[in-house]
Amino acid sequence: MKNPIFPVVAALSALGLVGCGEPATTEVSAAAPRAAAGDARRAAELERQIETLERRKERIEDANDIKRLQRAYGYYVDRGMWNEVADLFAEEGSIEIGRDGVYAGRDRVREYLLALGNGRTGLSEGELNEHMQLMPVVTVAPDGTTAKARWRGLVMAGRYGDSAVWGEGPYENEYVKEDGVWKISRLHWFQTFMVPYDGGWAHNVDVNGGKYVSDRLPPDAPPSADYDPWPATWLPPFHFDNPVTGAPEAPAAGDGAGGPAIGELPGAGADELARRAAVLAQEVQLLEDENDIENLQRTYGFYVEEALWSQAADLFAEDGTLEIAGRGVYAGKERVLEYLRSITDEYPRYGLLYDQMQLQPVVHVAPDGRTARARWRLFAQEAEHGEFAEWGVGWYENDYVKEDGVWKIQNLRTFIRMYAPYEDGWGKTALDAPSFSSSLEPDRPSTIEHAPYPAVPTAPFHYENPVTGRPVYEQTAADFASAPAAADLDDVAGTLAALDRRVGLLEDADRIERLHAIYGYYLADYQMDDLGAMFADDGTIEIAQRGVYAGKASVRRNLDLYPPVDLHNHMQYQPVIHVAPDGTTAEMRSRAFSIMGTHEEFATWMGGVYENTFVKDDGVWKIQKDQVFNTYFTPYEIGWKDQPERDPPGITESNPPDLPPSVEFDMYPVPFLPPFHYPNPVTGEPVEVPQQN
Repeated sequence: MKNPIFPVVAALSALGLVGCGEPATTEVSAAAPRAAAGDARRAAELERQIETLERRKERIEDANDIKRLQRAYGYYVDRGMWNEVADLFAEEGSIEIGRDGVYAGRDRVREYLLALGNGRTGLSEGELNEHMQLMPVVTVAPDGTTAKARWRGLVMAGRYGDSAVWGEGPYENEYVKEDGVWKISRLHWFQTFMVPYDGGWAHNVDVNGGKYVSDRLPPDAPPSADYDPWPATWLPPFHFDNPVTGAPEAPAAGDGAGGPAIGELPGAGADELARRAAVLAQEVQLLEDENDIENLQRTYGFYVEEALWSQAADLFAEDGTLEIAGRGVYAGKERVLEYLRSITDEYPRYGLLYDQMQLQPVVHVAPDGRTARARWRLFAQEAEHGEFAEWGVGWYENDYVKEDGVWKIQNLRTFIRMYAPYEDGWGKTALDAPSFSSSLEPDRPSTIEHAPYPAVPTAPFHYENPVTGRPVYEQTAADFASAPAAADLDDVAGTLAALDRRVGLLEDADRIERLHAIYGYYLADYQMDDLGAMFADDGTIEIAQRGVYAGKASVRRNLDLYPPVDLHNHMQYQPVIHVAPDGTTAEMRSRAFSIMGTHEEFATWMGGVYENTFVKDDGVWKIQKDQVFNTYFTPYEIGWKDQPERDPPGITESNPPDLPPSVEFDMYPVPFLPPFHYPNPVTGEPVEVPQQN
C-alpha cells in the first residue's frame, strides 16, 4: 500500500521545501493533512453558523410576511374586495366573524365574504368600511411552517346619509406557509362591539349581536366560542404566554442543539461560504432597511402632529414630492416645507389638535436596498379648540430612497378617504376636505384621480395580492449580494460574527414591539398581574402625572389605580424603536389611544404618547421605564372642540408614588411636546422648539 502522505511530500520536495530523507520530512508531511482537516472542520462549523443565521433571519422574514398578509386583508376589506380577501386563505382555511359560526374551506370563505357584500364586490357610493389591523403579536413556529397572531381590529363603517358605527375586537388567527407563501389558515374575529356613532358605547348595545349572514348562509360549524358582545364582556384566550414569565421562546429550527451535526453538513469551500454569507448579509440589510423606513414614516407622523414642519420636511429627499391626491403635487423639499407651513403655524400652540397616526404599513424594499415602496393608513383626529373637531381616515402610497446610507421620503402621496365633523359623524356629514387645508397652489396636477367619501375609493395598490399575485420586485437579494473575489475562512468568520450581532438586534426590535403590544392587551383586559410581571425588578411606571412608582412591587401597586370598567380598549401602535448596539437596552416612542367606558354611565377617549425604555435581563426583554404623556381625556359626548382645560389626573393620596412626577406636562388644549429620545433620523439634529415668551 502506498503511503497516503507521499503525494504531499513529493509536491513539497519539488518546491525545495523538504529534503528527502531528512527527519523533518515526517513532521511537515504529517502537519499538512492535519491543517487540511482543521480547515475542513472549521469550514463545516462556519457552514453550520450560516445555517443557523439563515433560519433566524427567515423567522424574522416570516413574521414580517404575516404582518403584510394581515394588513393586506384589512385594506382589501376596506374596499369590499372579497375575491382578493378570499385568495389570502389556504385551500383548507376557515373564517369566523363574530358569532356567525365557522365557514370551512376557501370556497366557503369566498361564499361567506360575498354574502357580507350582499352578493357583489366593491363598495357602492356612500359606503364606508374601514377595518384597521393593529397591534400584531405574531408567534412563528420554530420550523417556520405555521404561525399564530393576535391583532386588534378597529372599525369605522356605515353609509352616508343613513348610518355610522364604531366596531372593535381582537383577532386570534392562524397561518400556514405553503410553497414558501404565507396564507391564512384560520381567521377568527371576536366582536367586542358594533355600536351606532350617535351615543357610542355608553348609550347603545351591539347592533347585531355579532351575527351578519348566518341566518341566510348557514355555517359549516357553530361558533367555536360562546360569548355575547357589548354590553356583555368576555376575554378571548391568548395564544401566547407572558413574554417574561412564560415559557421561553423556542429557537428557530436549525439553531442550537437541534441543528445538524458538523459531520452531517456538506463540505463547502471558502468561496462558497463567502457567497452564502454575502447573500445573507444583503437579506439582513433589507430587513434593517424595512425597520428604518417604518421608523422614518412613523416619525413623520409624530412631527406633523406637533406642527414641527421643518423637522417633517427634512425627512424628504431634496427632490422629494408631497402629493395630496385630487389637489396636486408639491415638488422639492423647499416646496414641501412651504406647503406644510401653509396648513397652520409652525410648532405646537394652544388649541391645536392634529394627531396624524401612521398605521398598518405594507413595506417592500427593493432587492438592491436603494429604493422602497409602502402603503400606510392615516387615522386622524383634528381640532381647533372652540371652532371645529373632525375625524379623518385615508391612505398613503409612498416611495423612499436611500442616500448616503440614510432613508428619506421620495414621494409622499396622501389619499383622503373620509373627513367628517366630530359632532355629526360620517353617517350624516362628509367634508370635501379637512378644515386644516392649504390654499397654496401646487406645482403640478395630481398623478392619480381621486375623490373622497362618499365617492367610491380608487386609491391604487403598489403591490399585487401577496398570495396569488406577482412579487413587487422580480429580482432577489442574491442578485445584488457581493462576495469578495478571493475569500478565506477568516473573512467568512468575521462576516458571520457581524451578522450574528445584526440579526440579534433585529430579533430584539421585533420582541420589543411584541412586548409592547402584549402590554396593551393585558391592560385592556385587566390582566394586571401579568402586566406587572413584564417589568424589570427595578422598573418604573409613570402615567398621567401620578408620579413615579419604582420597583416591580410599586409598579403592581400603581396598576390598582385603574379600577375595572366595562370597556378599556388600550391600543398601542406607531412604535419607533431603537435598540442599543450592544443589544442590552432599547428606547421606544409610540402612541396610545384608548376607548373606555361603562354602559349607561360614561364613554371616554384617551390619547397619549409613550417614551419607554427596555432592558434585556438574562436574554429576556423587560420594561425598564413606562412613561405616558397624556394628550387628552375627552368625554365622548363633548369631543375635542369643546374639551375644557384640565390637568392630568395627578397624584392619588391613598396610593402615593415613590417619587414625584419626573416631567410635568399639560393636556389639550394647552400645548405640550413630549420629549423625543432620538434626533431627526435624516439630519441627526435634535428636535427643538423655540422658547415661548
